[in-house]
Amino acid sequence: MTADYLKTSEISQKIFGIIEDLPDDAIERFLDASFSETEITKYNIGEITGISGERSNSLIALFTDPSLDKNIIKSMFVASLESRKKFMGNDNQIEIVWTGPVEIESGVRNTKPVIEEMLKSARPSEKITFVDYSVTAKAESIINELHMCLERGVKVDMIVDDNEKNWIELRKCFSEKSLAPPKIYTRKQKKSKYYKVHAKVILIEDREMLVSSANLTHLGTLINFELGLLVKGPVVKRMRILINKMISDKYFTEDDPHA
Repeated sequence: MTADYLKTSEISQKIFGIIEDLPDDAIERFLDASFSETEITKYNIGEITGISGERSNSLIALFTDPSLDKNIIKSMFVASLESRKKFMGNDNQIEIVWTGPVEIESGVRNTKPVIEEMLKSARPSEKITFVDYSVTAKAESIINELHMCLERGVKVDMIVDDNEKNWIELRKCFSEKSLAPPKIYTRKQKKSKYYKVHAKVILIEDREMLVSSANLTHLGTLINFELGLLVKGPVVKRMRILINKMISDKYFTEDDPHA
């Protein structure tokens, strides 16, 4: 093998390592900026692409290495991205979900039965992750389904906003005597004391998620006007990676509502 081939192979491996868990649109934003001759630096790469940390440092290092031809690097990035797209496919399935105070012949399913169906489908080897601003015990049928999930060995993580009402409701939902309580995480005031957990997401492992305006409450799942998207496909893993990153970076930390 020639030295040039070995160097090209080494660069290709670096590129695959950089883009492995990054969303396609982040890579495409980076490529758009580089092809438009926008100067990308460690100070603006996060704002332009949404890429940060070691990945951004590796990108900057590749594109500023004087021994490498930038046009060749760009072409290799494009080829790597296209190769990954073909491998992963674009199989995301999206369904509109809603909650409403009235019956409408729309062919769109309601939030509550969709959540219950998701929970029923969870297998013992899988994990359910709830992210919610507000949780109440009055969402009784969904809480019951969660208990059944826990009893058959499904792992459950719940990420909620840190407020006293949530702790009161969580104590009602999951008693201290629960044989298999969920793990409860909450926000910690790391950078700003003003931020809240306001997202509403339910993930079943890496295969499906509901992103919705509805809280895990009686009003959110039955009464209010709420809209959401049920998504199945590779993009679910991107959400899982983001949530796991926020836990590992201590934006969310485990807590005990009974403490």
